[in-house]
Amino acid sequence: MNDAKDHTMTISKGVFIRLIHVDYSKAFSVDWLGERDAVPGDIALVEDVFETGSGPGVRLLCEPRPGFLEWRADFDLSHLRYDVIAGQP
Repeated sequence: MNDAKDHTMTISKGVFIRLIHVDYSKAFSVDWLGERDAVPGDIALVEDVFETGSGPGVRLLCEPRPGFLEWRADFDLSHLRYDVIAGQP
């Protein structure tokens, strides 16, 4: 399990993660096409990792089947807990 203290060693673009805790109120950008909010248990693709004014940020995409976007959002990594999934989910 990862938290904000050790994310730099495990999260990178193209990695799949399983969300354990997500504070959706802390999302700073949400794709308006998303059907729902991110919830614990969701598997998401890391689309991008970037720096924000308060530290590292990440853009996550939950698309269980190509063309069926459930949600996409940008988060400050300090507001996420997740497990990295080895290989494709």
